[in-house]
Amino acid sequence: MEKTNEYWIYDQKCKKLLEEDEIRFAGLINSMGRLVAGGFKAGINPLEDDAERQKMYMELALRVSMRKEFDYSLGPVRYTASRREKAIMMSFPLDSNVMLVSAEPNADIDKTANKIMKIIGL
Repeated sequence: MEKTNEYWIYDQKCKKLLEEDEIRFAGLINSMGRLVAGGFKAGINPLEDDAERQKMYMELALRVSMRKEFDYSLGPVRYTASRREKAIMMSFPLDSNVMLVSAEPNADIDKTANKIMKIIGL
């Protein structure tokens, strides 16, 4: 994993996010769809294998860049969230990167999103 100064700072923010009970995963995905900081909370078993996670990261990077096309009319995306049966997935655009967070399925999305935005400085 690359550890430039920028990514080191986000790695620290990911560690802080993982201290929250409801958060399972916090990672920074770059514009190429690569995980460059963060990871899973200790003791958490990923729901996807490595290949599926890599595909998900690449798809996320593409979706985030495509959503920017509507910033002029709707304003920039603050975050997106999807409530799934086994987890809540949230993404927070950060310049050309995106913070991806997975939370327990029973978490309060708005409350958790506000907590995340405060920790990552949005």
